[in-house]
Amino acid sequence: MPGYRRYFEDNDVVFLTLVTAGRRPWLRHKRDKSHLLGCLREIKGQHRHRHFAHVILDDHLHWLVQCLEGETPSVLVARFKQNVFHSRRAKGWTCRDLWQPRFYDHIIRDERDFCTHMDYIHYNPVHHGYVAMVRQWRWSSFHTWLARGHYTPCWGTREPHAPPETGEPHP
Repeated sequence: MPGYRRYFEDNDVVFLTLVTAGRRPWLRHKRDKSHLLGCLREIKGQHRHRHFAHVILDDHLHWLVQCLEGETPSVLVARFKQNVFHSRRAKGWTCRDLWQPRFYDHIIRDERDFCTHMDYIHYNPVHHGYVAMVRQWRWSSFHTWLARGHYTPCWGTREPHAPPETGEPHP
C-alpha cells in the first residue's frame, strides 16, 4: 500500500470528497442523509474549522472546509468517519462497510477556485440526475447560500462551470 503524504498549512481551504465503500448507496434514505448532517454538526463542536459548503449524495459526500490553526483535513475526515461509524456500529456495520479508506482533497488556490468548487458542490445533485434544479435537493448547503444572496432561486438549471478534477473515475 502506498504511503500517501498530505501537506496542509494552517488555514488552508480544502475541497474534500468522501466516497462510500464500493460506492454502495447506503446514503440513499432520508434518515441516513439526516444522520450524516448530524455528524457534520457534531464535528463543528469537536474541531476548529469553518464549514463553507457540503452536499450529500447516495454514495459520496463533497465538503468545502477551512481547518483553523492546529487542525488538518485528515484529522477532520477521520473524526467525521469515526462519528458515523460509532453510530452505525450497533447495526453491525464495520468502518470498511461505510467508507473507502482514503479521501480526495484539493487545496483551494484563490477566490475563483473557491467559487468553482462551491458551485460544483451545489450543482452535483443535478449532475448526477437526482433532481432537475439545485433548489430541489435539500441535502446540501445551497439553501444557506441562497438565503445569503449568493445564488438566485433559479441557479443551477444548467452546469455552471467545468467540474473540478475530483480524482473519481469518469464514465
